[in-house]
Amino acid sequence: MDTPNVSLRQQTDRKAGGRVYTYCVLRWRGPDGHRRGERLGLVTKLSKRRAEKLRKEKELELGMNPGRNIPARAPLLQAFVDDYLKSRKSEVKPGTLELHEQTTRYLLDFFGATRRLDAISRHDARAFKTALAAGELAHVNKKKRTLTTVTVDLHIRNARTLFGHAVADDVLLFNPFDRLADTQPAAREWHYVSASEFAKLFDAATRPWQLLSGLTRWAALRRGEALNLRWHNVDWDHNRLTIVGSEDWDVKDKEARVVPMCPELHALLLEAFEQAAEREPLVVPPSSVVVQNMSRDFGTLCRRAEVPRYNKPFHTLRKSCLTDWAARFPMHVVRAWAGHSDISTTATFYLQVSDADYGRAATEQMAAELPRKLPRIAKIDLAPAETKSAADSQPAASEELTETAGDGIRTHDVQLGKLAFYH
Repeated sequence: MDTPNVSLRQQTDRKAGGRVYTYCVLRWRGPDGHRRGERLGLVTKLSKRRAEKLRKEKELELGMNPGRNIPARAPLLQAFVDDYLKSRKSEVKPGTLELHEQTTRYLLDFFGATRRLDAISRHDARAFKTALAAGELAHVNKKKRTLTTVTVDLHIRNARTLFGHAVADDVLLFNPFDRLADTQPAAREWHYVSASEFAKLFDAATRPWQLLSGLTRWAALRRGEALNLRWHNVDWDHNRLTIVGSEDWDVKDKEARVVPMCPELHALLLEAFEQAAEREPLVVPPSSVVVQNMSRDFGTLCRRAEVPRYNKPFHTLRKSCLTDWAARFPMHVVRAWAGHSDISTTATFYLQVSDADYGRAATEQMAAELPRKLPRIAKIDLAPAETKSAADSQPAASEELTETAGDGIRTHDVQLGKLAFYH
């Protein structure tokens, strides 16, 4: 197939109110004979050199990927969704695949199963996001409830991934979801589990729950990582845990990491290892915890320990551990131990100012010596009895406060607030 000739032109649009805008556009003809085009931007914001470069890139793109210039090859939404989900089964976890399936149900309900992919524009994609956020597609779920902003952004990212596969397969010219940015997340309050509160939970817990809570609160492991930690990944000599996937389980983002093992966790794991059944590979035996009942069992644990219940128990324990680490170690170290690809994720969503931070700031002295103008109450109160006579000879605090910088200087033109050479 010959490379299509892409031309660069200008197009003028008149908007409401009489305003006129001139755009740079690309024009070419497809194999079906129909004219196609793409708008680059305002001529006032796009140089001729940049526009010409974009024209050449589009011409090269259509020449190397002829499928993108044949709109008749774009499949129907239902057919492409079926193929997409089938190909993703071996690439993502079951939970992630379930979220993609939910996204495709929203897409099919909004656009229709017989809608062709190339008939979905960026305007249609934005309308889909608006309908999703407004709850107009809530009837797709069994529980009809309005989605949160975070969940809406999740489904938009899934839709962007789906249509990105269509672009990569040369059945679409562009991704209609590629310009929909995520909503800026709002900071949400979460419960910091202090050492004293965790001690109550730990004492009231059974051994499996002690292992789970200890791994999340003292090593910042995710719940799935704690449940799938194996004994051969515990480095007793160097006090480290290696978080890595296995044959039937993958760590998040499929990135292995190594985290430190504090003395409390070392003692807990050592005792559990000595009591573990022979050839038991997992630190937390699968039969000792019912994953489906964890929320209910955690409520029972909180009542037994007489502590208030909080949401997302293991995630909260993990965030509390990261907060403690951030007070002692550099941020790049905390990011690596947390398993985050971006340091902003750690700083924005996983750290909190605790009461211990306020207490430490209120008690620690900021400077070696107090300023001259401040009363030296602390030094006078703490002075030994044998040095009180010497302290009595010093000027009183009230006398210090009445001293003025420059007192005793006899030079007539140098006094505080009366510098003669400024006049």
